[in-house]
Amino acid sequence: MRTLEITLTEEQYQHIQEEIKYGGRKMLEEETLGGFEITLHAGVPNIYTYLEMNYINKIDLGEVEWSFSKN
Repeated sequence: MRTLEITLTEEQYQHIQEEIKYGGRKMLEEETLGGFEITLHAGVPNIYTYLEMNYINKIDLGEVEWSFSKN
């Protein structure tokens, strides 16, 4: 099986964690269920790759490195 690995900075990781906490609180307040999506935008030939997260807010997490690996 192949694995997609996305390398995040500590700041990007913390931003994701805060958005998940905020989204969870908002969903509890509004008594709704939902989820989030994380989108990897990769230019060909891998010139500029960035990550977006869409939950309560749509946030641009900035440039990331990614790769496929074999487990």
